Amino acid sequence: MSETRGTRATALRVVLAAVVVIDLLSFVYFIDSERAAATATGTLTPLAEWLSRRACVVPVALVGGLAGLGFGRRAGRLWEGLIALVALGLLSTAHAQVFGSPWRHLFYSGLCLAGWLLGLAVTRRRGRPMDESYACIGSVALLSAAYFNAGISKMVFTGSAWLSGVPIQAAVVSQDGLIADSLLSSYRAWAVSTPLVAILFSVATVGFELAGPLMLVGRRMRALVALGLIAMHANILLMTHILYWESMVFLVAFGFFAEGPVAERDVDLPGADSQPRTYYAIVALLILCAAGAIAHQAQRFARVESAKAEMSSHPAANAPPAARPQPPPTATPTRPLLERLGPFRRGQRLNTGWTVVGLDVSGEGIVATLSGPAGAAAFEVTCAASEQRSPFDTPSAHIFYTSDVAFADLDATGQAVRAVVQQAAAEDELCARVSAWRVAGLAPHQ
Repeated sequence: MSETRGTRATALRVVLAAVVVIDLLSFVYFIDSERAAATATGTLTPLAEWLSRRACVVPVALVGGLAGLGFGRRAGRLWEGLIALVALGLLSTAHAQVFGSPWRHLFYSGLCLAGWLLGLAVTRRRGRPMDESYACIGSVALLSAAYFNAGISKMVFTGSAWLSGVPIQAAVVSQDGLIADSLLSSYRAWAVSTPLVAILFSVATVGFELAGPLMLVGRRMRALVALGLIAMHANILLMTHILYWESMVFLVAFGFFAEGPVAERDVDLPGADSQPRTYYAIVALLILCAAGAIAHQAQRFARVESAKAEMSSHPAANAPPAARPQPPPTATPTRPLLERLGPFRRGQRLNTGWTVVGLDVSGEGIVATLSGPAGAAAFEVTCAASEQRSPFDTPSAHIFYTSDVAFADLDATGQAVRAVVQQAAAEDELCARVSAWRVAGLAPHQ
């Protein structure tokens, strides 16, 4: 490996190690903060309660951080990198259990580290443990695969609806509104009020994400795709306040400075072409796995759309949600009681002293019926369009309530219900998650 290649690989390894260590230490704060919220709303499962304890989180973060520093100091540190990767996996799992879903921006450091370690394993097996050229391209490969998967997911779940620009417009409105009181807010209002601009942003986003694998073609193509993805993230930050700084750092580092693998003839790696059939078999297997995952996503989305169409055909579904009382579900031969629905479970006790006594689905959402010292109330979580508003609404979802209890006695419980819902999903994913909860609730009834 040339001196220039070695210098670049060292710099990339240091950048990767730094982001890994920062993410590991950040998890300590994130998990502790979300644990407090989950404890207040009574949503901690026994597993999440154990994983999120400081006595568990802090040692894992420290061990992983020290391993990450060791990985960054010298080339070929496979085991130190593996320890850091396991620590990231454990803390990410703990955070997802407490928060309700993983944070995508904390996904990239582990992903690039995994690609780096796979490349190290290849060269170590071939007798070159200090060669990091395959490690660099391994990180590029998994980084590009992540963006390719993001593009596929958008097309499988929403297809042309995503390309219409409406999701981007909805995200901007829910985050910032349409008041043009500054240069930045004027830019957001312009993007929302100009459909062609929103469409162009949507098409460019999906286009550059699907072009992710082209980062493996060569340096110029890699830099071009990375530049497009960086511009996409920068535009998302301007319009929605969402910052994916880890992925932007990796796009700059690996997109502009990574070198391809050293040619086999230059480094004399043994067995480079001894098993081409095995290589092609692995490629074919990965393609089949990807096709199966995509087909599974498509089937789930089809179920959601089918359930929506079926429920919307009933006249009762068109009534305003707040005007429909939601009594606790009763067991019948065709409609058994639901023990769990979305972030709620029967018997779950909120910090206000109210207990979930019933769970059901509605025309466009889910319903949780609670009982407390002052009486009972039904809360419907829905993303259906409605002129009505509730004091418990989130930026993207309505939380309507039906109760004879005075609002003063119900306010704290409604706020607790909203906290449970927001904890279960990021705001930009909440409506998709509500649809999935509703479909899961319908499954036992069909």
